[in-house]
Amino acid sequence: MPNAFIIKLTAALAACALLLGGCRFSGFAESDMLRPPRTTGDEAEIENLISSAAPGGYTLKYPKSGTHRSAIVTEDLDGDENDEAIAFFREKGSVTGVHMLVMHKDGDSWKVSADFETETADVDSIEFANLDGKNGKQILVGYATLTPNVNFLSCYSYRNGETDVIQTGSPNYSAFYCGSLDNSGKSKVITLTIFSPENEAKATMLEYDREKNRVFSKSSVSMDPNVVKFKNVMFSDLSENVKGIVVDGSSASDETTTQVIYFNKQLDVLRNPLNAEKTGNQTKRSSSVISADTDNDMYVEIPTVSQLPDVSDHEKDIPAEAVTWNKFDTNTEKLVPKREVAVNYGYGYSIRLNDGWPKGGYTALNSSDGKVMTFYRVDKGKTGGRLFEIKVFDIKDWDRANSNEDYTLIYKDTRYAYTFNNFEKEGGFAQTDDQIKTAFSVLNEVAV
Repeated sequence: MPNAFIIKLTAALAACALLLGGCRFSGFAESDMLRPPRTTGDEAEIENLISSAAPGGYTLKYPKSGTHRSAIVTEDLDGDENDEAIAFFREKGSVTGVHMLVMHKDGDSWKVSADFETETADVDSIEFANLDGKNGKQILVGYATLTPNVNFLSCYSYRNGETDVIQTGSPNYSAFYCGSLDNSGKSKVITLTIFSPENEAKATMLEYDREKNRVFSKSSVSMDPNVVKFKNVMFSDLSENVKGIVVDGSSASDETTTQVIYFNKQLDVLRNPLNAEKTGNQTKRSSSVISADTDNDMYVEIPTVSQLPDVSDHEKDIPAEAVTWNKFDTNTEKLVPKREVAVNYGYGYSIRLNDGWPKGGYTALNSSDGKVMTFYRVDKGKTGGRLFEIKVFDIKDWDRANSNEDYTLIYKDTRYAYTFNNFEKEGGFAQTDDQIKTAFSVLNEVAV
């Protein structure tokens, strides 16, 4: 089995692995649903409390985004190893009001801690985060407005059976995420705002002031105003002592860019250095490859994409894309290349490029059907000698005895056999058979 690292290609299929207690934004819609079937035990008691709060009937409201998509969510809010419960519902006959009912266990029975009603179009998301470093979690609820990508944030704290509102100023946002940006033990809230007539494109870091019982904006930084959708967002270690949030977003023309947002302690500000207004973002790409930890070192790598040289004598073949995986250097705020690969998206594999090969001195061409990727030396805009090729066989064709004697198997699955033929055994571009095998990697199956 070859060494595999992950290239994730689409946000719809990417699991935004928000590390360290993170939250995730998504645009999946879910229809309003009526009350669930009658249940027993704790579930029945919780349902009875909801019914008592809305004696005329109710409709459960399901969060549209985030990690918690149920209308009734349980979470240990005060660190006593017993879950509290939160339910969202709209009373029968109401058009805009949504209730958030907070419930807790008192002995053997459930009781209502608080009932908050908010004028809102819908519930965007609910998340839980330890904002004060104590033994508990705060409740963060995003409520939707009638304007796309414009939501507002509310925050609550629960303790000893009581639930209180934490003042936030109801800041607008398009998506929010929770996670650690330092080693304080406290989570931060990062709100991301897509450009609109009402809002500028920006990222804002929110902190909790326990004495004043409020969440306030610690720092903000501009973001790319051309981004219309967030595809992939991850909290990640950027260096040994610096954490940040990596944001892949797409524009209206379906170009993808990556922004790295982190808090610079020396400057006491939020930074987004890849979003350079004058020079542009070097991560801009037409391919949908997104950031990922490609080598399992616990650091997210950021892709930059280029095309290998085109040649005039192979008009029907298509030059492969070269994806460079980069580490973000927090000292210089620049991308540092770690490895480069040539990618065949159609059949889901890549070949790591030899660091010793001179730039422009070689290319990789994909055949029109995508089944063959051939590496060539390049001489004055034309192909020189063939170096090696990767060929994909349908599994039934490969399994026929003695039909593919020129090719050596690298890897096969239930559909395809991935093979190679090594043409150049000597010279500066020559690769051993073992080098070709170890350079091969399958793409993550959820990404192709």
